Amino acid sequence: MATKHITLKYLIRQLHLILGLASGLVVVIVALTGSLYVFEQEGRELFQHDFYHVQQVGHVRLPLTQMTDTLKSYYPKDKIKSIRFKEDKDAAIIFYIKKDRAISVDPYTSKIIGVKDLNHDFFEIDEDIHKHLLLGDVGSVIIKCNVLIFLVMCISGLILWWPKQRRFFKKAITINFKTKNWKLLNWELHSVLGFYTLIVLLTISMTGIFFVYDSAKSTVAFLTGQPIPKKEKKLKSKPKKDKIYSIDEAYAVMASANPGASETFITPPADSIGTIRILMRYPSTIVRNQSSLYFNQYTGKVLKTDRYQDYTAYDKVAQSNRNIHIGNFGLGIGGKIIWFLSGLTAASLPITGFMVWLGRNRKKKRTLTNSSIK
Repeated sequence: MATKHITLKYLIRQLHLILGLASGLVVVIVALTGSLYVFEQEGRELFQHDFYHVQQVGHVRLPLTQMTDTLKSYYPKDKIKSIRFKEDKDAAIIFYIKKDRAISVDPYTSKIIGVKDLNHDFFEIDEDIHKHLLLGDVGSVIIKCNVLIFLVMCISGLILWWPKQRRFFKKAITINFKTKNWKLLNWELHSVLGFYTLIVLLTISMTGIFFVYDSAKSTVAFLTGQPIPKKEKKLKSKPKKDKIYSIDEAYAVMASANPGASETFITPPADSIGTIRILMRYPSTIVRNQSSLYFNQYTGKVLKTDRYQDYTAYDKVAQSNRNIHIGNFGLGIGGKIIWFLSGLTAASLPITGFMVWLGRNRKKKRTLTNSSIK
């Protein structure tokens, strides 16, 4: 019996096969949920519009403290964790409280528009599946391993796809939909679609790696010549009697010092020594421009300032990572469509790849059976 000559390409094919079979189901789940999340903003505007917008725009927006007082009358035992709103005139103010609830408030009347249980919100569930597979820390570990495997799959797939000779290149990038050979069509769908979406899938996998691996952050920091920002000690407010600095005052200072924001995030003090954090996000393309101020909750003293104008090269990479990962950058809706279709393709690759393996496996069994009969 002749010994099969083992080549590098054979080893790569085996690696591609084993990793594909091991990670295929997770890839399908992560790719589908990621594709849906690309249009999270548009989806919320379309299906949850009334929750995020007021029906009638008033003249002057009421103080945030008046709205918090309204909420306290309805939810006296629940503490407000954060506040978020767009700076558009028809935007509702969204308050997040414990028990994973989001409450929409009309800023002109202080009336509650709606209450949402985030545990049953479609896009919150979609994101949780994408990041944790609904398995908490265990799911996070699986995703962490899977994103690295997916990068290896992309690279090994390119090597296996690469034509031996230049004259075969045209055939390698063409799908023959007229063929009656479903195995050939399945193979071409796997290899050709994988090739066309390779750049996008590599980009998605590398930005995903940046999210979950500290070593990736260290590598980027090294390449940009700047250290990773260290986790600073938690800022504290020294308690003072009969003196409280309101979130309205903090918001006014932030808006005056850093005008032009499109969206605002406010984190009230968590306890008696906590701080007020005002973060404002500004119109941008790839790099997510945002600035924040931290205030002493008693005196209003600014304890810390973060401005996007002061971003280092590493900061710019870090702040662009999410936008690139979900296709939300300079190409507008076109970029999102490309990312969405690429995500669907990624979800199809384990399926078509499994069909290729199944077909070859059955062929081998038939060959062995025929040989034994003879």
